[in-house]
Amino acid sequence: MKKQLLNIHNDYLKLLVDTATTFGVPKAEVIRYCQIPLSLLTDNNKQERISFDQWTEIIIHLLELLPDKGVGYQFGLNCKPTTHGALGFLLITNSSIGKVLIDLQKYYSMRIHKMDLAVLNKNNKIILRLNPLYQLSPQLNESKKNSVNKFFIESALVDIINNLQMITNFNLTGINIHVAWDKEDYHSFYEKRLPMMHFNQEHNQISFDLKCLDLPLTFSSNSAYQLAMEMVNKEYLFYQDLDNKIILKVNQQLKFTPGVGFPSLTDVAEKLKLSERTLKRELALANTTFSALLQSKKFELAKKLIDSNRNIQEISDLLGYSHISAFSRAFFGWTGKKPSDYIREQRISIKSYYMEKSKKIYK
Repeated sequence: MKKQLLNIHNDYLKLLVDTATTFGVPKAEVIRYCQIPLSLLTDNNKQERISFDQWTEIIIHLLELLPDKGVGYQFGLNCKPTTHGALGFLLITNSSIGKVLIDLQKYYSMRIHKMDLAVLNKNNKIILRLNPLYQLSPQLNESKKNSVNKFFIESALVDIINNLQMITNFNLTGINIHVAWDKEDYHSFYEKRLPMMHFNQEHNQISFDLKCLDLPLTFSSNSAYQLAMEMVNKEYLFYQDLDNKIILKVNQQLKFTPGVGFPSLTDVAEKLKLSERTLKRELALANTTFSALLQSKKFELAKKLIDSNRNIQEISDLLGYSHISAFSRAFFGWTGKKPSDYIREQRISIKSYYMEKSKKIYK
């Protein structure tokens, strides 16, 4: 089967433009600034989907137009079940929250959110954990990558939990959302519309009580569900992005071992039972390379080591760089900053955060 590149249905582009206008920006200005071809927004447009790269470019422009506004939150809130076409119909007509999660696991990345959805059961809690199936362009600086990733994950988390609650008349209990970044100023504006959120966590995930799996759905209908499943399977077979899974599979293998480091291309290819040539080709089809994925993992680990107060020499040694200058060059490539400057900025940021927090406490 010919592999499909990641793609996004045009319905979401229209919703994105409408979402942007709720922040007071005229529709024409949104279209102009984000460089959106007008043909994509017409009802008789023959191009049903746009590429993920094109979608990402539009998001980058939108976040420049509306910085620090919580656009990801708002877009997630605006994604109703019906926004998701046949998949939304499948969720609405299902029999229980538990059955919905089974379908979401399989079909979740088919529409808008290009992420793997892992469903875990731990300590009487159901955990829905998100892991990206995409790789952003290495040409993007770290600040833009962080902003885009945050938009994608915020909108996905809010979309999921909001719609799970919407399709049942019963309350989902014990809801918590974990995200891997700091609390943003715009969060306070949305706080009352969102579940309890925890920041600077290890994973991006939603959790709620295990007993909620049995909650019945408001519009459950077996005949309608079977019809919806036929429609979803047709869409899934036509648009299933087989190439996006390779990024997830490689990232799962890129685990750091102290004293050994990260696995090589050869190691990962052997684990995945692929030849090195095939693995390289699969990654190229997914618009990335083994080196790009490895560098992303190294940067993630470097940030964690910095947070644990390791010095630059230790971090350089642990990551397997031959000399501290080689690590500094790599770090500059990731962030556009020297490691020492990055560490100083982080410490100033943390100090400012706690000073601001203490002011609020003692007011």
